[in-house]
Amino acid sequence: MTIVYWLVRLKPGVTAEEYQAFVRRVDYPAVKRIASIRTYRSTHVVDTVPARSPLPFDFIDVTEVDDLEAYLRDLESHPAVLEVHSQSPEMVEVVHCIVAEPVPRD
Repeated sequence: MTIVYWLVRLKPGVTAEEYQAFVRRVDYPAVKRIASIRTYRSTHVVDTVPARSPLPFDFIDVTEVDDLEAYLRDLESHPAVLEVHSQSPEMVEVVHCIVAEPVPRD
């Protein structure tokens, strides 16, 4: 399994509530149509430890995939991805995209 972390920043004038509504209305239904995605969850960054350390992003979208190559192909051409990407640039910009693999427990 591979985990892809999308660190995104809200565009000026877009509220966290507006983006969360977009995620519920557009992202979550679209992800259900993409076979390469095992799970997807958008998370709102509300604070840091220590408190109030400044961050360059507002949300971390976490995607778990079994086949990274299939996922990357889907990002380029899957209709559900294209639907999301046609609307999301008005709301957010990607600050970083991190690809990671979990450390096995044993």
